[in-house]
Amino acid sequence: MLNYRPKKHGQARPAREFKEKDRDDEPAPPPQLDHYQHTRFSLKGTSTRSSARTTTLSLPSLGLHRPSTAVEHPRFAPELLPSSFLDPDYAPSAELLGGDEEHSSTRTPRPLGDHPLRVWCSQRSVFLDEMLKLDAFEDDGDDGICDACTTSPGIYRCLSCVDARRLCQTCIVDEHACSPLHRIEEWRASFFCKTTLAELGLSFQLGHKLGTPCPSPVIITKFVVIDVDGIHTVNMAFCDCSQGIERHIQLLRRRLFPATTIYPQTAITFRVLHLFQLLSFMSKVSAYEFYHTLARVTDNSGMYTPPVKFFLMRQYNIPDRFQDHYQTFLRVVREWRHIRALKRFGCGHEPGGIEGTRPGELALRCPACPQPSINLPPNWRDDISRRWLYQLFLGIDANFRLRRLNISSNDADPGLNEGYAYFVEERAFRTHLDAFGKIIPEEEKSTCNNHDAVKLANSRGGQGSAATGVGAIVCARHDMKRPLSVGDLQKGERYLNMDYFVLSTLTCDSPSDLVVSYDIACQWHKNFFSRISKYPEHLRPEQLERNILYLVPKFHLPTHILLCRDNFLFNFSSKVGHTDGEAPERGWAATNALASSTKEMGPGSRRDTLDDHFGDYNWRKMIILHTSFLVEHTKVANAWSQADTLCDRLKVAWSACLEHVTEFISYEEALKADHSASVESWRQMVLQWEQDRTQPNPFSPRLRPVTETAVCLELAREEKSVSLVEIRHDVSPSEFIAQGLQLEEAQVRLQDDMNALGSHATDLQRSKVQTQANRIGQKIEAWIDVQKVYMPRTTLLQVRDDDRCPAGTEVHPSKIPLYLPSAALKLNAVDPTTQITIIDDERRLRLAQANDTLASLRDHLLLRSYLTVWRQRFNRGQRYGTKANTLFHRVETKIAADVARYRRIYTALDTVSTKSNRFEWQGVLFPLKDGDVRGLDQYNESISEGHRNLSWIWKTNLQGGDEGLQEALRIEWCKSHARAQRWQEECELLTEEMRRVQVTFTCYAQLWTTQATLKDLPGAKAYAFRQAALWNDLYEKAEAKWLELQASFTLTLTEIAISTTDLDNRTTDAVFNEV
Repeated sequence: MLNYRPKKHGQARPAREFKEKDRDDEPAPPPQLDHYQHTRFSLKGTSTRSSARTTTLSLPSLGLHRPSTAVEHPRFAPELLPSSFLDPDYAPSAELLGGDEEHSSTRTPRPLGDHPLRVWCSQRSVFLDEMLKLDAFEDDGDDGICDACTTSPGIYRCLSCVDARRLCQTCIVDEHACSPLHRIEEWRASFFCKTTLAELGLSFQLGHKLGTPCPSPVIITKFVVIDVDGIHTVNMAFCDCSQGIERHIQLLRRRLFPATTIYPQTAITFRVLHLFQLLSFMSKVSAYEFYHTLARVTDNSGMYTPPVKFFLMRQYNIPDRFQDHYQTFLRVVREWRHIRALKRFGCGHEPGGIEGTRPGELALRCPACPQPSINLPPNWRDDISRRWLYQLFLGIDANFRLRRLNISSNDADPGLNEGYAYFVEERAFRTHLDAFGKIIPEEEKSTCNNHDAVKLANSRGGQGSAATGVGAIVCARHDMKRPLSVGDLQKGERYLNMDYFVLSTLTCDSPSDLVVSYDIACQWHKNFFSRISKYPEHLRPEQLERNILYLVPKFHLPTHILLCRDNFLFNFSSKVGHTDGEAPERGWAATNALASSTKEMGPGSRRDTLDDHFGDYNWRKMIILHTSFLVEHTKVANAWSQADTLCDRLKVAWSACLEHVTEFISYEEALKADHSASVESWRQMVLQWEQDRTQPNPFSPRLRPVTETAVCLELAREEKSVSLVEIRHDVSPSEFIAQGLQLEEAQVRLQDDMNALGSHATDLQRSKVQTQANRIGQKIEAWIDVQKVYMPRTTLLQVRDDDRCPAGTEVHPSKIPLYLPSAALKLNAVDPTTQITIIDDERRLRLAQANDTLASLRDHLLLRSYLTVWRQRFNRGQRYGTKANTLFHRVETKIAADVARYRRIYTALDTVSTKSNRFEWQGVLFPLKDGDVRGLDQYNESISEGHRNLSWIWKTNLQGGDEGLQEALRIEWCKSHARAQRWQEECELLTEEMRRVQVTFTCYAQLWTTQATLKDLPGAKAYAFRQAALWNDLYEKAEAKWLELQASFTLTLTEIAISTTDLDNRTTDAVFNEV
């Protein structure tokens, strides 16, 4: 036992004073020393009296206490303060220091405990000396006699015991009768070396209690036991008397898992199996790494041969008689995982036993999801107004990292769960694939973008792969795997496979109303029920087609066409709350680390391993559903992305609900002043679309965008009706301006091509650019001839530019100024009174240009978002990574070009609009800042539409006239209305989910209480009562947290209007009065 405490000489030292008379040549004061007392307590033999030896250590001060610049207060007495060694977190307060308000700002000296590493560094030699002393045979004053009997030489010591006594052979064997797996060392002449209790004569007696010897034991020498501190060889004494207990049962009763049931020679302790299981859950360590770590713990030098083959065994010429127990460890781990699952789910209490286990019964189900037989009210089907709260949210996705190589087979490596947990039953699944592989079409014509999930459904695969990945179904709101929802993929995400997983999990106590989230739901759902009609009766769900809502996860939606983005968006769909549908992606992140180990497994071992990990993932999710980790006063947008529990989500949703409801009501009140009739019509459109998706979508724009080509056509029609006298040239004014804009774009492209040449361009590349420049130069010369007719003042500017050009040189075509009206106005080269026509023509064309440029920018931003996801999910290796980076750089270049073009157009548009006094575009077009150039990030959970506004580039679509303004107002009203409703629904959903969690915990507690009476087996009743107590504890904590959460609200959740009518009839004042 060690006791350290600082000891200072004398009384408190006064504050050091530095005066002007101090000289540098004066002798330095002696170094300050800190003195510590080191006390060692020890016991001798069997005596209860202890002896103590105290020594004093004097160490140089670390100088961590900073001298104070203020005069020390007379009340300050350091010797009266608690020591920092006794309380490392102690820091004296200003009051204790005696400082007034003025002195309290002075920084107090930091205690030594604030720098533990620096303190330790000063004592490294002490630590090193003490560790070296542990290898010594005798301490000071010791005589080498056994500390227990004090008669025989004590040459043995135990490294696993807490005490450091040295015992003789007889004493150490007697004291370790209950601890045969402890690690022993023997003193041999001049050092300690390893030995075992088996070598010292200890036998591990089974079948009888300690102290009761077996009359006819059967001793097996070199019995291998794998434990947390290594691989041991023991003398195992099996009971062979009249009790007649089989050997593997004798091992199990000592918490040793036998490797076989017939004459076992190897066993693994329960605690090492439990440790490996938890380590594999948390760190994803493989059995190979764990087992060989135990081998190194047994011996890390290679000099002694443990009963295991190292990967360097051949280099050491170790004989083959030393058996390798790695395969044994793998098999026992599988058996351990399976038997633990059967125990936890009450299969040992059921009258039918293991054979009576039903499909999916070993899967831990989400307590917050609706389960009609457990946590829904009896009349839930008839409660029409609240039935939407009982709908099940499903998320569908595939993971191509969890592939499996073509190793072993189902016959050689069968699974133990066999459809009891998360993976579907393999034989029935294979029968389904064989029966309907040719009936269900492999490819269906897509009406959306070219998604890889559809395009590669029958082409994805790899040579040597038995399974290219797994498909899975999860609850989309809580990210927990569903029972009977996981299975292998043979190629890609074939509808045949994904249909089977969905239909299998729906047979497990599911409600009739579903919300299905799938990244290709827009295509998958079309013929879903027509495919179901071909499947056998047991795969046909109770759900009706009209009771299923199909949506696309928010992050995946930007890669779809505009029609899908409007019709399959969570934010615009009623009764779904603030669900994002991305739960499967978050779940894969927790299991992707298993890919490297599971791909080398056989089919049954892989399924059992993943089942076990899915179960642990569900358990960890479930036990935190009712907890709270969120830091208070966090912004809503950031808090929602950090909220992983129901309580935290409800806190954020409550604040967001009040915020968005108030914002919507204020916005609607402002609209009703001038658009009251329109608001009522918009409300009806929303209601009709929510009830019938075939109705017109109120969130979609209906006006066709005005393009530059359309404006040119309109101008040509106008000029056709104008008198020919007004046409001064065979090129009309609008054609003249349009050609000038085209030349301006050609100059920009030419300059980009020149910049791309670089210093090592070939002659062919240079000749192509030069030919392009010559062609553009000729067109500019022809266009300037026309410009002299419509804009004669620009002739003087052209002459001035020619005079400034050095003799014998020519201006490059990319540098020739065109002096369009927007540029000439700044130089007074255009008469705004007489040439207003061409000024207005440029304004109209610039408006169309701006619209075209924004459309191009939006397309490129969507493409960039798609490439980002595609590169992260599917690109592996340097070759494909380089190709993806090159393509990504091309898209970035196009985005930069769109940004530069829009800014150039906006500047010109502002100039011509000032002269023509036409600024109707300023409500929809704005200066483009760097922060505005972003994609549809609202589909990301952390910065979604429900939290922050979109960039204005995604809100504007210049239509012109009052009709375009009406549409813009309608879309914005619908979105604001949807945001308020989604947050209201989220509050209601979370409240219902918290109720379901408490009901589920109570139901599980009652089930285990009932299980205690089903089987008369020692231990079965005790285990059932323990499980019942666990679920009761979870229920009590959930209930207490829910009551605490309700008390923190300023008004009850029922006061929030959910229906559209109630929401629209509320006023801002009413909301504020409630708060």
